[in-house]
Amino acid sequence: MQNDRPLILIVDDETKIRRLVARNLEDFGYDVVPAADGLKALAYFEEKTSDLHPDLILMDVMMPGMDGFECAEKIRRLSDVPIIFLSARSERAYKMQGFDVGADDYVTKPFSFEELVARIRAVLRRSSGQRSTAGGEAELVNGPLRLCPATRRVWGADKEIHLADTEFRLLAALMKEPGTVMTHEHLLRCVWGTEAIGELQYLRVAFTRIRRKLEEAGLEGGVISAYSGVGYILRDLTEDPLL
Repeated sequence: MQNDRPLILIVDDETKIRRLVARNLEDFGYDVVPAADGLKALAYFEEKTSDLHPDLILMDVMMPGMDGFECAEKIRRLSDVPIIFLSARSERAYKMQGFDVGADDYVTKPFSFEELVARIRAVLRRSSGQRSTAGGEAELVNGPLRLCPATRRVWGADKEIHLADTEFRLLAALMKEPGTVMTHEHLLRCVWGTEAIGELQYLRVAFTRIRRKLEEAGLEGGVISAYSGVGYILRDLTEDPLL
């Protein structure tokens, strides 16, 4: 019989925390795999022979050898698996750095397992929902910019652009209505859910990364613009092509 329980990779250098989190998640209906540090977690994705395909990663930030931020950034180059950081560092700068390297959420310690499970469910729901609806969606094209929901791939001027899951969903939202300002509330709701309404820094960090990647692909000249206090707009490149 096929196992339908989501698989979660728990990355934390403290054995007691790994075991505590694992035990509670198993009680909530999840399968878990532990990793004692970032290097071990990264190895699961770098090794061609690895058959581990987690549905989500829970990762500590402060770890020896390779911290969570560096590990997440390296994993993002190989996979779009959702990542939630678990950290005792509650400073905004740490949270922003977490989102900057591609995290889907950031939970500060101490936390209740009810809250953690609710956040896990929300991230998995958004991720699986995106995949379940993508198969029936047509490719989105805006001049030299192409986005394929079915394969979750993006190209700019025929060069593939590798986006994290949150970045992909933000760009997809803008690609559906190029030339139209999408409000902060709409974008936050689409990607992070209603609990993120008002967290404008999430958008600033994500769009900084998206813009940089578009520019690296040769799409320069303000493809995405911010409207202060309102939202973001993707230029209609069919009417206003890049020079």
